Amino acid sequence: MQAGYFKTAWNDVKNSEGWFGKVLLLALIALIPIFGPIVVAGYLFGWARDIAWGIHGPLPKHVFGNEDGKLYSRGFFVLVIGFVFALLPWVIELVWAFIMGFGSLTFGHGGMGNWGGMFMFGGLLTLVFTALTVASAFIAMMFQWVGAMRMSIYGRLSAGFQFSKMWAMMRRDFGGLIRIFGMSILLSLILSLILYAVFFILIFAIVFIGIFATGGNLRADHLDGNVFGWILAFGGLSVVGMLLVSYVLVAAVIWIEMLVVRALGYWTRQFDVPAWRGQDDPMPFELHEAAARQAQQPYHHPGPPPSGH
Repeated sequence: MQAGYFKTAWNDVKNSEGWFGKVLLLALIALIPIFGPIVVAGYLFGWARDIAWGIHGPLPKHVFGNEDGKLYSRGFFVLVIGFVFALLPWVIELVWAFIMGFGSLTFGHGGMGNWGGMFMFGGLLTLVFTALTVASAFIAMMFQWVGAMRMSIYGRLSAGFQFSKMWAMMRRDFGGLIRIFGMSILLSLILSLILYAVFFILIFAIVFIGIFATGGNLRADHLDGNVFGWILAFGGLSVVGMLLVSYVLVAAVIWIEMLVVRALGYWTRQFDVPAWRGQDDPMPFELHEAAARQAQQPYHHPGPPPSGH
């Protein structure tokens, strides 16, 4: 287990020439439907694959470089893996909605006397299914991360759905994944607070300038052409400001994803990726564990050969 996945990932990012410009470029590309997320995922997981192999280098110079010829297939496979694993919490939410709807119909036929029972029934189910949804979303994310890394290494979609292999890796160092997850949540919360503060400051500024421009009197008979001009001007500025804040939010998400994916590459490197063989073959640590179990088994002496007659 390696300590400091995020710290090491951040050092790799900040030591890459022009990393901030790449984040801004990736944020622009991510706004393109379907194609954009494919490129972003292929680029980032290609960089993570390199460090998993032990190849230490900065961010690839060209986003569309496609040096290994698998930028687009890798990115598409990452999206497929993410979609499939997102189905688990979605199915649980669907079952929840169905049961809640069925329960309301069942208790509703009993008249007003059953509203208390329906309330208790709904509250209990809400707690149960909320816990199940959160737990399933967390587990799905862990499998999605590990599956995406295995797929990036082998270049095959099937490698991202080898649950026994993925679970063996997770069980080996689940604490490392928890640390990566925890740091991603912490960074997301910090950036969310900053962006929300900027958003509310922007709203306050627009409202204050609007009040100042109209002299605090918004009655129609007091609004002349100049005031309408101010309102239109600052209305346009507010739209531009909202778009800018949205773009900054996307760039912040890309930055966090860059750190997370690079950290996943470091996490995967501990499994001695250069020694991996086929995707169905045991990984090195599995071979070592099997050898250790074999060594711990008691030795049985074969005994004397049977005597002849």
